Amino acid sequence: MRILLYNFVQPEEPGAGGVGVYLNNLTRALVGHGHDVISLSAGDRYSPTQREPRVEFVADTQHRAVIVNSPAIAPAAYSFGDPDTYLTSKALDFVPALLAERYGQIDVFHFQNIEGLTKSFFVTLREAFPNAQIIYSAHNYHPVCPRVSLWYQDRVVCTDYRDGLACTMCLAPVFDPNYIRGRRRLMWLEKAYPRAMGLFTPALAAAKYARRTLMKRRGQADVIEHPEAATPTGASSASYADFRRSNIALFADVFDQVLAVSKRTGQVIIDRGVPADKVAVSYIGTAHKANYLTSTKITDIGEALHLGYIGYMGTDKGFNFLLESLEKVPGDVASTMTVTIAAKNTFPERHARMERLRGRFKNVRYFDGYTHANLDQVLSGVNVGLIPVLWEDNLPQTAIELVSRGIPVLTSDRGGAQEIAENARFIFHSGDHDDFVDRIARISRREIGLDEFWQSDMRIFSMDEHVEDLMRYYRTPHVAGHLLVEPEDATGGL
Repeated sequence: MRILLYNFVQPEEPGAGGVGVYLNNLTRALVGHGHDVISLSAGDRYSPTQREPRVEFVADTQHRAVIVNSPAIAPAAYSFGDPDTYLTSKALDFVPALLAERYGQIDVFHFQNIEGLTKSFFVTLREAFPNAQIIYSAHNYHPVCPRVSLWYQDRVVCTDYRDGLACTMCLAPVFDPNYIRGRRRLMWLEKAYPRAMGLFTPALAAAKYARRTLMKRRGQADVIEHPEAATPTGASSASYADFRRSNIALFADVFDQVLAVSKRTGQVIIDRGVPADKVAVSYIGTAHKANYLTSTKITDIGEALHLGYIGYMGTDKGFNFLLESLEKVPGDVASTMTVTIAAKNTFPERHARMERLRGRFKNVRYFDGYTHANLDQVLSGVNVGLIPVLWEDNLPQTAIELVSRGIPVLTSDRGGAQEIAENARFIFHSGDHDDFVDRIARISRREIGLDEFWQSDMRIFSMDEHVEDLMRYYRTPHVAGHLLVEPEDATGGL
């Protein structure tokens, strides 16, 4: 089969993130199974010499098609204030025919996101490839949330967007698109002519400073925070409502399948209008499966409980909630416990609050971030991992990394991490300090045994297993949604 995989940036490039890692692994696995793979990207490259969109074709380690000068800037954060370009631009309508001319028959188009593309692109794609399978994987919520995360005003899950009105009051930063494109063009020149551009570095720095000073005097900025009312770019609630409705229509009429990376992700997008009969669950494959198969599973806390948190200090990730909860752990429990935290010190006030915990616990170990090279050192001695997310985190890779090393995880009931073990005794109500602390105390007192965590099969899959699952959708015109029944109370059964 000839399969086109889309992400807004090529898999190996900066900014590709976890989806880039996934696509690199998926490409290798598909090629290993004898398939031809094309990597398409858009929204991240802007030419300093040309303004009209074009496609650059490259054949190196794989076939690549890069859309340059897309009207839709990626990632989605840069386009939040401008949903109308996505909705109305036809500047990319020439691309599907060009793909057909270059590659001939393409059997499957598998989109990991829609960032960097336009609504009209998908309509013309279906017209150009009427027999192809067009599939979308929901790694995030961008089609129903222009901010991507359904995280309203940096404080709560967005459960009612009020026909787009909530989007106009979301407090998400609005970027100047001309500034972003200009920066990208400059980056192009710096990459193409590093020595020549190096001579201009002092002048460019002075120009950037002068520009920002001027914009501040005019009451403008490259990033504009909007506390209320409509966005400074003029995007209306009607535009945001049309953004969601149009994408739901695309899923109904253009896409053959929407693959949610967890059951929870599937339920979240169905609740917001994505047709249930188009949604199925396909857990992604990971290279960590090999670690999982060989790891020694922790089944007892040993001398004492040792909690581990790896990730970011973000509110959405539950870091503030975690600190608040640790302050509430009973003294007799806290005095025996060790806490390990590995997160970049991006919020000094939160780091300072964490440091104040040292007097309550037997030990607090802190690492200013982590890499895969030192992760085993970071997690040394940890016997329970923590995933306290407050947002609907689709499928946190940190949870997979922890479980793959034989470490049980205590997760919130938001997002997909809870499904790895799907054990109610290791799931707490998101944002509920008392529930979280109670489970920590009960694990510490051995009222909840760590051996219970491993009673069911873990949902950790290899890339080969994942490819086998994907083939069900790649080779079948349509597969009705499954595994998405009304969720039971995941915290029951205690």
